[in-house]
Amino acid sequence: MSEFTAEVLDEPSLMFANGEEAIDPRVGLMEFGPRTPSGKSEHQVINIGYIGSGRSLGAIEKLFKDMELAITADEDESKRWKPPFPGLGERSSLNFTFNTQKRWRQTITRGEIRDLKQIRSRKDRLEEAVEIIKINLEVLYAKETPPDVVFIAIPEAMWDACTPSHQDYAQMQSETSDFHNRIKLLGMEVGLPTQLMQPKTLRGEDVQDKSEIAWNIAVGTLYKAQRGHPWKLTELEDGTCFAGISFYKERGGDQSRTRTAMAQVFLETGENFILRGDPVEGEKHGPGNNHLAEDDAEKLVKKILRHYRSHKGTEPRRLVLHKRSEFWEEEREGFIKGAGNIELMDFITVRERHPVRALSSGIYPALRGTMISAPNNEEHYLYTKGYIPALSTYPASNIPEPIVVKPDPEVSDSSPQKLCREMLAFTKLDWNTSDFCTKLPVTIGISDAVGNILAEAEAQNTSLDIHYYHYM
Repeated sequence: MSEFTAEVLDEPSLMFANGEEAIDPRVGLMEFGPRTPSGKSEHQVINIGYIGSGRSLGAIEKLFKDMELAITADEDESKRWKPPFPGLGERSSLNFTFNTQKRWRQTITRGEIRDLKQIRSRKDRLEEAVEIIKINLEVLYAKETPPDVVFIAIPEAMWDACTPSHQDYAQMQSETSDFHNRIKLLGMEVGLPTQLMQPKTLRGEDVQDKSEIAWNIAVGTLYKAQRGHPWKLTELEDGTCFAGISFYKERGGDQSRTRTAMAQVFLETGENFILRGDPVEGEKHGPGNNHLAEDDAEKLVKKILRHYRSHKGTEPRRLVLHKRSEFWEEEREGFIKGAGNIELMDFITVRERHPVRALSSGIYPALRGTMISAPNNEEHYLYTKGYIPALSTYPASNIPEPIVVKPDPEVSDSSPQKLCREMLAFTKLDWNTSDFCTKLPVTIGISDAVGNILAEAEAQNTSLDIHYYHYM
């Protein structure tokens, strides 16, 4: 009788400036500096624009000032896996500086806030808030030298006027639209990556401590400003096109229509792109999931490969598709037709939870990288969170759960170990955080956030940018 088997996969390594390697993003950034577009170590100056009220601008200017110096973690949070933020500037190991000037400072006036608050409908208040930000973004873009990234310090009164009071998790939104998503679309329209700052963060009441906030702001801003990754994987296979597929419903108009959302397409160079699928006409529904009709699946893969060819100048040798739902026969056939003569293919279902657990005899949970294979070898349970030897700890308080990696029984040309190693690697490529890793691979993990932006009614008439830095 077959039994479960287990093994531990090696921790993926990351590449920083000058080709130097480390496995921890923060350690790599502090020791070697971020990877630049040239690949070399060089000091960068990032021009920062900022929009807000007098009070919120004052708060974000103080945060920028604080980030010039080292920021230690709160005493009760001062752990080995949370190194202090090293500060910015020419002497900083991070090797970049924020350049803030008054010409990139746009103030939302008291009169604008007063007029906004007097609008009776929350939906109309949200539209007015979006219009205020749009005007200021256009002013910044029209500058002789526009900023690289624009921070939007949301005024407290604007936040309160556009946030439903009954929500447990407060967000600026109406019944049909979301402020965050609309601002991301506006940033694409004018060509300026944006970073929204909530009032609670500017008040110092965020659940993250100040050092953690500074780390994440620095990494995210660097990625947006240099239009490229601060680090890359060292062992992503050459000639492989990776893509994560997800679904979203458009807001407004025909609520029953679903589009296909491409969360990301990854190349071995570290480049990644967001693609929007065509309207799905032959969509199929399973229990809690969506599937594509054959023609739609074929068109989608052809679109992925067109973008690959446009950036690489050649066809990939291997195509890897990640999806939350299993691959139905009609859907699978469409993907195969769209792939044409590609030599190798792997279609993989990724699910976030499963009742299978690995129990440790010690005080710590399973090692990150633990791969447990089911007796039939049809699916595998991968611990992307867990005890991390490099940190000598498990950096969380909850009990980790493995993700499910299920290769398609008909289309899987690679070993389960190889597929799981790639999954593990993709948990270290979300530049919206400086954490050691995320639970889900970015091909799947960011799909919900991207889909929410693409779902906005205004997105249907927006010329969408393919780069992830506009969506984060």
